[in-house]
Amino acid sequence: MISKKLLIIFVVILITTNTYGGYKDWPGYGNTATRHSITVDGPNVIDSNNLQWVADESPQGVSKFEFESSTGPVVYKNTVYAVAKYLEPNELSWNGYDQTASQLVAYDANSGQLLWTTVIDMAIYGSWSSPVVDAKNNNVLMPSGYKVYALNAENGTIVWTTQLDNFVVNASVCIAVDLPYARAFITDYAYYNGGKFYCINLDANEPNNPYESGEIVWSDVLGATCGNSPAYKDGIIYVSSNGGSVYAYDAKATIAVKIWQASDPNFEGFSSGVTVTKEGFLYASNYSYVWQEDNSALCKIDCNNGNIVWITNTEQTSSMPVVIGDKIYISGGINGYGSRPKVEAYQDMGTSVIKLWETPADMVVGGWSNQPVYANGKLYVGAIPIDGDYFGAYTELYVLDISTDVNDPNFVIAHYIDKECGNNPVVTYDSLYTIGYDGLLKFHQSALLADINKDSKVNYCDLAELAVVWLYDGPIGIKRADLNLDGKIDFKDYSLLAGSWYGELD
Repeated sequence: MISKKLLIIFVVILITTNTYGGYKDWPGYGNTATRHSITVDGPNVIDSNNLQWVADESPQGVSKFEFESSTGPVVYKNTVYAVAKYLEPNELSWNGYDQTASQLVAYDANSGQLLWTTVIDMAIYGSWSSPVVDAKNNNVLMPSGYKVYALNAENGTIVWTTQLDNFVVNASVCIAVDLPYARAFITDYAYYNGGKFYCINLDANEPNNPYESGEIVWSDVLGATCGNSPAYKDGIIYVSSNGGSVYAYDAKATIAVKIWQASDPNFEGFSSGVTVTKEGFLYASNYSYVWQEDNSALCKIDCNNGNIVWITNTEQTSSMPVVIGDKIYISGGINGYGSRPKVEAYQDMGTSVIKLWETPADMVVGGWSNQPVYANGKLYVGAIPIDGDYFGAYTELYVLDISTDVNDPNFVIAHYIDKECGNNPVVTYDSLYTIGYDGLLKFHQSALLADINKDSKVNYCDLAELAVVWLYDGPIGIKRADLNLDGKIDFKDYSLLAGSWYGELD
């Protein structure tokens, strides 16, 4: 039964709240600054019937159009942003085209209509860096070549550029907006040594903030770097290096202040970002060049002191772990050289870890450069090309029911192969966006954010579900009633439920 007190509170919120906003956004790689790759819910059908649109036409009007490598899109305020190749015809080229630059493109999220495109320096080595939205300053930040660009989110005008000492490969910007002055963090590329970690000012210059927008506040040498996307939480910025270490820095400082460094002989080299949980632990997985399955290391590190809690073997990967309570999911592998694409699941036992399952060899799913997304018992993950370009776009997309056994016939909820797609999917409670060779695709399945019991209505039944877990305070992604994904069920979630009260799907 719902108590009279809770009903009174609910009615007050219903009267005073507006409808929700921002819950169809996915503003950066891994969704949040902590890179937790979790959303409230998502479509369980991906087929031609709910394929809402495909963006595959060149803004320049040439016949060929490709997005960059295995990059992923981001979504902010009903706009989808992605980075694509800028191609120009060349009769002497083997395929009739030359890539002379890259471009950031923006589409209307509802219709797929092209809104604007802005040419930027060409991505180097097929970099799959993704954009990120600086909501505080209404800019989209994109690293490409030797520069970090800030573009106006509404019209694509370049607001500022920042020149780095080395070019960027596969790393995406992380933004910290809860500091006194917002900062952006990015790593550049160095194969052997000299790779750097940068802190860039985002806010306007003023007496207490003596930096211009886009000015480098500090940088520090990490050594070898590639694809090391930082993660941020509570004033600390975390980053790995291809040299085999993980670091914590003071994000508030005006000089490089390293808080701790975690290293181990098992860490051959990280070419990925890191995931930071609400509970204060960091998870990271590396890419080893020993040619055999599960040749690499997955680790758990205490954010307070940098102590390594445990290390276990996993498939080589450049994507980040998806951590849901005590469960961890990894997409890794390539086809050949002793490796194979797979998805693996682990259980964190606190001071140790056990492997739960891996997808079978006859099920080609996952890949070393694909970032999975978790949503209410489902895992969205692409499938790497078996033949051809291992650095290119993914060719299939899976939705997996990870609440079941991997050998259960219902383990695969959906599998889309009519068009090639699968790059780092972006999932909101009613939509899915992904990139492949055929363009940028949007799938849509009508849903209500606050439909906790999944009956296509928002009413007292959902309120009852919310009341049962009222004042929950735990891991993110565990409770469907945690509508704002902060790991707590409180008045903020009540407010979101109230904003769609008596909503009903047709």
